[in-house]
Amino acid sequence: MDFTPNIFIGSSKEGKKVAEEIINLLKGFADCTLWTKAFQLGKSNFENLEGQIAFYDYAILIATADDVTISRKIKQKTVRDNVLFEFGLFTGGLGPTRVFYIVEEETKIPSDLYGITLPFIPKIGNPNFNEVITKQVFEIKKHIENKEKTFDLGFLPSTALAYGYFNNFVEKTVKRLLEDKADSKVFNLKNGSQFKIIDLKFTILIPNDLSDDMFNKVIAKRLKGGWQKLKVEPKDVRDYDFSVDVSKAEKNLLHLVDIPLTLNALNMSIEIYSKKQHLGKSVKEEVLEVHEIRNFKRTLEYLIKKSSIARDIVDIEIIDI
Repeated sequence: MDFTPNIFIGSSKEGKKVAEEIINLLKGFADCTLWTKAFQLGKSNFENLEGQIAFYDYAILIATADDVTISRKIKQKTVRDNVLFEFGLFTGGLGPTRVFYIVEEETKIPSDLYGITLPFIPKIGNPNFNEVITKQVFEIKKHIENKEKTFDLGFLPSTALAYGYFNNFVEKTVKRLLEDKADSKVFNLKNGSQFKIIDLKFTILIPNDLSDDMFNKVIAKRLKGGWQKLKVEPKDVRDYDFSVDVSKAEKNLLHLVDIPLTLNALNMSIEIYSKKQHLGKSVKEEVLEVHEIRNFKRTLEYLIKKSSIARDIVDIEIIDI
């Protein structure tokens, strides 16, 4: 994997030792936050949990048999209500494939979970405890590694924005310009020079932060890089106003560069989600920003790789503006 996943670890007080053992087994693979360190002062537990879901890539909830309940005249060992509630909350937020419910043997599980393969563990004093929990954590690691080859729609829109940007702009633009290349079309630049497309390159520049308006970032990069604008006549799609690296155009390489203005929407989504009422960024806002920029980039990389039109023409750079 090309990143370290953030994982929320939830348990009851009685299950804390199991949680700490899982964190130890995940050391070097993931950044884990135990529930005792996830809550902020001045907020209710529900506000803390609901407001933090998007900060995590995965969640592990540990259902230890801490209570005894009588249901339909049957006495059974059960998990604490808050652990089951947190499992439902994170499943709704991250999706069922990103949340793991580790169940201590002989613990009652909700009927809605029947038929789902759950990782079961023995009690912490059982002679087989270390062997079993190591095996279950290994399976979770394997699942996460496989999961990172796919993309989900989460609380924030980085995946959806990347899909829209690629499908509605990048791929159509490359296709349009390849047609111009085939037609040997002559392009005129504002400096008076002309060229035909012999080679085509499209670089997507993604800022390493979302703090400033994307329009300002585009202007700053255009001025500093000496880029020129190029207008492309429309055919079956809208006309485009590109930034072009003129120095490369002299060698008949049309090198388009673009900073996705759609990242403005991502920045606004993060501010709304975090209920921002202050200047600057909190540590968690910075983590969330990095998470969403990375997800936007990875989604684009996936789409470029599978596109026969964009592959070998489009690339991506993370830049500091």
